[in-house]
Amino acid sequence: MPIPTAHEYAIWPKDRTVTVSDGTPIAYTVVGDGPKTPILFVNGWTCSDAYWAGIGPGMVDDGHPTIFMDTRGHGESGLPRDPGFLARKLRSEDVSTERLARDVLEVIDDLGLERVALSGHSLGVQIIVEACRLAPDRVAALMPVAGTFENPVRTFADIGIFDRVYPVADILLGVFPFAFLKPFNKPIANPDVGVKLVRLIRVAGPKVTAEGLAPHLKQIVELDFSVLFKMMGQQRKHESADFLPRIAAPTLILAGRKDLFTPPSVQQKMADSIPDSEIVWFEEGGHMLPIEEPEGIVEAMRDFMARRVEAEAPAQEKSGWA
Repeated sequence: MPIPTAHEYAIWPKDRTVTVSDGTPIAYTVVGDGPKTPILFVNGWTCSDAYWAGIGPGMVDDGHPTIFMDTRGHGESGLPRDPGFLARKLRSEDVSTERLARDVLEVIDDLGLERVALSGHSLGVQIIVEACRLAPDRVAALMPVAGTFENPVRTFADIGIFDRVYPVADILLGVFPFAFLKPFNKPIANPDVGVKLVRLIRVAGPKVTAEGLAPHLKQIVELDFSVLFKMMGQQRKHESADFLPRIAAPTLILAGRKDLFTPPSVQQKMADSIPDSEIVWFEEGGHMLPIEEPEGIVEAMRDFMARRVEAEAPAQEKSGWA
């Protein structure tokens, strides 16, 4: 069910909702009406649209309509049913990577668009790659940001042991009553506390500010982590390495050299596997790259879209709003 407070801390409050094919309400909004190829941004696991706060406006100013959606179970988007205690009423297919990718495609359908560019951060990268696999003709470009194309646990910090012990953790997390922790989670929503924590666990670099992180922290304390860990379990099963060499969409990979969660080796493998892809490295960038290096990302995206998409796209492909 939608989280009632999400509208209050969204960077772009969602004013549109589409009920997708499994009955889930997906909330989204459109910003800008420029003539260039629309770009749909997909958030990471637990993340809000705050990660695009410094990027979306730059692309709108460049003439790209931008679409911001809340992933199911996050923000103002819902779930196909009440998840119940410990999310036991949710099926695996309700939170699979394929299902999340179909949500993206159904938002595109709801807008009446033929093709859009897709950019995702963290878990959002798996989602946009899967959307491209499901409907390659609908994807004008892929712009992954600090994310992996499949199982994020296997490559975490380049240490495979986490993937081997995950089944044990999955069982423990499956019976842990996260809902009972909500009253104790409020201190995390304090931006000053939160930014110290994410730096301590090496998720964020020195460029992440308390102000930039605040909307994400407000969302985290409202989320149902029983749902989220069931979702992460499905992302762990997602495989797409065999699909990367078949990607025809122009692809720009934006990567941080100091990303612990999706390390440089993952980013480089993606670049090496996708034909004619490009990669831009941010030497001091970590996993929160969109709020660490927004200006550099906008510069790279603008240049890439102009050269690889706008220069080759017929005018009729850049219109078609519902």
